[in-house]
Amino acid sequence: MSIDRVKPHVDVVIAGAGTAGLSAALVLGRARRNVLVLNEGLPRNAPAHAAQGVFTRDGTSPLELLRIGREQLQPYTSVEVRDGSVVDVEGTNGNFRVVLDSGTEVTARKLILATGVVDELPAIEGVQELW
Repeated sequence: MSIDRVKPHVDVVIAGAGTAGLSAALVLGRARRNVLVLNEGLPRNAPAHAAQGVFTRDGTSPLELLRIGREQLQPYTSVEVRDGSVVDVEGTNGNFRVVLDSGTEVTARKLILATGVVDELPAIEGVQELW
Protein backbone atom coordinates (compact mmCIF):
# COMPACT_ATOMS: atom_id res chain seq x y z
CA MET A 1 0.00 0.00 0.00
CA SER A 2 2.82 2.42 0.74
CA ILE A 3 4.20 4.18 -2.32
CA ASP A 4 7.70 5.46 -2.92
CA ARG A 5 6.77 9.13 -2.97
CA VAL A 6 4.52 11.00 -0.55
CA LYS A 7 1.92 13.20 -2.24
CA PRO A 8 2.80 16.87 -1.56
CA HIS A 9 -0.85 17.71 -0.73
CA VAL A 10 -3.47 15.52 0.92
CA ASP A 11 -6.86 16.09 2.46
CA VAL A 12 -5.85 14.59 5.81
CA VAL A 13 -2.63 13.58 7.57
CA ILE A 14 -3.17 11.05 10.35
CA ALA A 15 -0.35 10.84 12.88
CA GLY A 16 -0.67 7.34 14.27
CA ALA A 17 -1.45 4.00 12.65
CA GLY A 18 -2.97 2.21 15.61
CA THR A 19 -6.61 1.22 15.75
CA ALA A 20 -7.85 4.82 15.99
CA GLY A 21 -5.71 6.06 13.10
CA LEU A 22 -6.56 3.10 10.87
CA SER A 23 -10.27 3.45 11.67
CA ALA A 24 -10.18 7.12 10.71
CA ALA A 25 -8.31 6.26 7.51
CA LEU A 26 -10.91 3.64 6.62
CA VAL A 27 -13.80 6.08 6.95
CA LEU A 28 -11.92 8.79 5.04
CA GLY A 29 -10.84 6.36 2.33
CA ARG A 30 -14.45 5.28 1.87
CA ALA A 31 -15.28 8.98 1.44
CA ARG A 32 -12.58 9.15 -1.27
CA ARG A 33 -10.36 11.54 0.63
CA ASN A 34 -6.61 11.59 0.00
CA VAL A 35 -5.10 10.45 3.29
CA LEU A 36 -1.56 9.95 4.55
CA VAL A 37 -1.28 7.76 7.66
CA LEU A 38 2.05 7.83 9.49
CA ASN A 39 3.15 4.78 11.43
CA GLU A 40 5.97 4.92 13.99
CA GLY A 41 5.75 1.16 14.44
CA LEU A 42 5.60 1.26 18.23
CA PRO A 43 2.10 0.08 19.16
CA ARG A 44 1.38 0.53 22.86
CA ASN A 45 -0.08 -2.94 23.29
CA ALA A 46 2.40 -4.90 21.13
CA PRO A 47 3.58 -7.03 24.09
CA ALA A 48 0.02 -8.17 24.89
CA HIS A 49 -0.93 -11.65 23.74
CA ALA A 50 -4.54 -10.63 23.03
CA ALA A 51 -6.79 -7.61 22.67
CA GLN A 52 -9.99 -7.94 24.67
CA GLY A 53 -13.39 -6.42 24.00
CA VAL A 54 -12.85 -5.79 20.28
CA PHE A 55 -16.07 -6.55 18.42
CA THR A 56 -15.65 -9.66 16.16
CA ARG A 57 -11.98 -9.97 17.15
CA ASP A 58 -11.99 -10.59 20.91
CA GLY A 59 -8.77 -12.34 21.89
CA THR A 60 -6.91 -11.47 18.68
CA SER A 61 -3.26 -10.41 18.96
CA PRO A 62 -2.87 -6.59 18.83
CA LEU A 63 -0.34 -6.88 15.99
CA GLU A 64 -2.77 -9.10 14.06
CA LEU A 65 -5.49 -6.45 14.51
CA LEU A 66 -3.19 -3.84 12.98
CA ARG A 67 -2.35 -6.18 10.10
CA ILE A 68 -6.05 -6.70 9.43
CA GLY A 69 -6.66 -2.94 9.62
CA ARG A 70 -3.98 -2.24 7.04
CA GLU A 71 -5.28 -5.05 4.84
CA GLN A 72 -8.78 -3.55 4.92
CA LEU A 73 -7.38 -0.22 3.68
CA GLN A 74 -5.94 -1.76 0.49
CA PRO A 75 -9.05 -1.19 -1.69
CA TYR A 76 -8.88 2.52 -0.92
CA THR A 77 -6.13 3.75 -3.21
CA SER A 78 -6.48 7.30 -1.89
CA VAL A 79 -5.06 6.13 1.47
CA GLU A 80 -1.31 5.72 1.95
CA VAL A 81 0.15 4.17 5.10
CA ARG A 82 3.80 5.11 5.47
CA ASP A 83 6.40 4.38 8.13
CA GLY A 84 7.46 7.59 9.80
CA SER A 85 6.32 10.32 12.13
CA VAL A 86 5.40 13.97 12.25
CA VAL A 87 8.17 16.20 13.61
CA ASP A 88 6.62 19.62 13.03
CA VAL A 89 3.28 21.17 12.14
CA GLU A 90 2.29 24.73 11.48
CA GLY A 91 -0.74 26.40 10.03
CA THR A 92 -4.42 26.57 10.75
CA ASN A 93 -7.50 24.50 10.10
CA GLY A 94 -7.74 24.00 6.36
CA ASN A 95 -4.08 24.75 5.67
CA PHE A 96 -1.46 22.74 7.58
CA ARG A 97 2.20 22.27 6.69
CA VAL A 98 3.37 18.94 8.10
CA VAL A 99 7.06 18.00 8.27
CA LEU A 100 7.84 14.29 8.39
CA ASP A 101 10.88 12.73 10.06
CA SER A 102 12.25 12.06 6.57
CA GLY A 103 12.33 15.82 5.95
CA THR A 104 9.47 15.62 3.47
CA GLU A 105 6.86 18.38 3.74
CA VAL A 106 3.19 17.73 3.10
CA THR A 107 0.30 20.16 3.12
CA ALA A 108 -3.07 19.02 4.38
CA ARG A 109 -6.50 20.47 4.98
CA LYS A 110 -6.93 18.50 8.20
CA LEU A 111 -4.72 16.81 10.78
CA ILE A 112 -5.76 13.92 13.04
CA LEU A 113 -3.60 13.15 16.05
CA ALA A 114 -4.11 9.45 16.80
CA THR A 115 -0.86 8.90 18.63
CA GLY A 116 -2.41 7.06 21.55
CA VAL A 117 -1.19 7.12 25.10
CA VAL A 118 1.86 6.01 27.03
CA ASP A 119 1.35 3.79 30.05
CA GLU A 120 3.23 4.91 33.14
CA LEU A 121 3.31 1.75 35.20
CA PRO A 122 4.12 1.73 38.90
CA ALA A 123 7.56 0.51 39.92
CA ILE A 124 6.27 -2.83 41.20
CA GLU A 125 8.20 -5.98 40.40
CA GLY A 126 6.42 -8.04 37.72
CA VAL A 127 3.91 -5.37 36.60
CA GLN A 128 5.70 -4.69 33.31
CA GLU A 129 5.67 -8.39 32.35
CA LEU A 130 1.97 -8.77 33.19
CA TRP A 131 0.85 -5.52 31.55
